[in-house]
Amino acid sequence: MSISLSVAVALMMTQGAPAPIAPTEPEMRIVVGDLDFARPADQDVFVQRVRAASRAFCAEHHEIVTPDRLGDPAVCRIEMRRLAYRALPEAQRQQLASAGRFRAIR
Repeated sequence: MSISLSVAVALMMTQGAPAPIAPTEPEMRIVVGDLDFARPADQDVFVQRVRAASRAFCAEHHEIVTPDRLGDPAVCRIEMRRLAYRALPEAQRQQLASAGRFRAIR
């Protein structure tokens, strides 16, 4: 079973769950169910996924995240990366922080 990290809805199941109701706001999702945050290689994969997801999300929706900074998608990417990190369970956040990977997400 795969778990997705959704900034808008925190952690939710992606397989075997009923079809979600169409969101009123866009969501950035990151698959994390296949990752073991105790492994540095998997932490790096998470960082790469967060960076790719934030780039894709902000390319299309940065005006929603940062309406006062319409010309600066970098602000959107930083905010979405922060939200992705905060959506993780505390234990996984601690593992990323202790390994210095939080800095890589920013």
